[in-house]
Amino acid sequence: MNLAVDLHSHSGHAGGVGDIPLKSVSQTMKTKGIQVFGTGDVIFPTRTKELWGQLQEMKEGLFSLPNDDSLFALQTEIILSVKLKGYKQKIMAHHVVLFPNFMSVERMQCLMHKWGQKNTIGRPFIVSEDMQEQSDRLFGIKAIHPLVEIIPAHVMTPDGILGSKNNLSSISEFYGEFISEIDVIETGLSADPFMLEQVPELANKTMISNSDCHSAALNRIGREFTMLNVEEISYREIIYALRRNNVAFTAEFNPGEGRYYSTGHRADRPGHSEAYISSKQDETICPVCNKPFLPGVERRIKQLAGDYKAKHTRKFHHLLPLVEAVALTLGVKSITTAKVAKIMNIILSIWGTEINFWLSPIGEIEQKLGNILDDNIIEALVKIHRGSFTFGPAGFDGEYGVLKLI
Repeated sequence: MNLAVDLHSHSGHAGGVGDIPLKSVSQTMKTKGIQVFGTGDVIFPTRTKELWGQLQEMKEGLFSLPNDDSLFALQTEIILSVKLKGYKQKIMAHHVVLFPNFMSVERMQCLMHKWGQKNTIGRPFIVSEDMQEQSDRLFGIKAIHPLVEIIPAHVMTPDGILGSKNNLSSISEFYGEFISEIDVIETGLSADPFMLEQVPELANKTMISNSDCHSAALNRIGREFTMLNVEEISYREIIYALRRNNVAFTAEFNPGEGRYYSTGHRADRPGHSEAYISSKQDETICPVCNKPFLPGVERRIKQLAGDYKAKHTRKFHHLLPLVEAVALTLGVKSITTAKVAKIMNIILSIWGTEINFWLSPIGEIEQKLGNILDDNIIEALVKIHRGSFTFGPAGFDGEYGVLKLI
């Protein structure tokens, strides 16, 4: 059976966001059609206590609120930081960690205490002196339970393992012996499987997509998700599906929408009166402010691909959050207007969930909405369904891309 999962999120403890009630998350999951969602920040002690008090195990290793069928997997993001030979600065990379039960979470907390690592923020750092110490610690985390999974997060963004801040030429430089345990990678909002298959080290890994959201909003939860093939709904089956690459498809941002796709500098950078986007592969210094660019994901992919001839085999869809698509068809900037809500309610009354809508044949959409919505609205939704949209300019230097229909 197919199972829609979004396994990377954050709570209000991750910084920069307010409280995110699980009840609100559950409501959005139902609207989107996400069946299993990552809790976010589960190893942060306050969050652990919070989740322990609210959740109950409903399926093996999956949890829910009382009288609610939305399922949660215990998940956190950690930042691994290590000093590697040949690099002046510490190498840092974000990782998703999945846990099968609260006992495993407690053991993770004990390990961090043993290592003298702070656990005072929702997304904690684990700092190692060298690659060997880091590798040993990663093996220690895996030894907590056979079903603990460690996944490099948004691998090509600046804070990802192969991102421009690190400038690694190989992920083996970072993991050492632990590389044998890296089965799964997260694509991130500024890349898709087609791009990542061009990087030889990543080509054979399981590729998953998650929202990495800090909100329960309709345009955040499930903005990227993964459809897994599983035998049954359980945490164990999810991990097996990830390790065996049983991915039916992923739903992706168009990479041009992601905030780090292109190389450039924002208009609000010191020395800038307007934005500058570089189109030259070898341009490393901004001609406006004479400071180094933060290279975009597109450029990093080309650097790492070399002469490798990729075999493009992954199934994926470029999707927009439906509420954003509806707002675009109406020509409004806010996704919370009454007009947007009205059309969303019409669509959801027919298809039940956003995922069902996007997976429906175009002919069915045209037929079912034909006597309900204006033709121009239907035409725009069909264009988006077909992938007839782009971003101009594409995202760069922390700015999302600007959406345009083709």
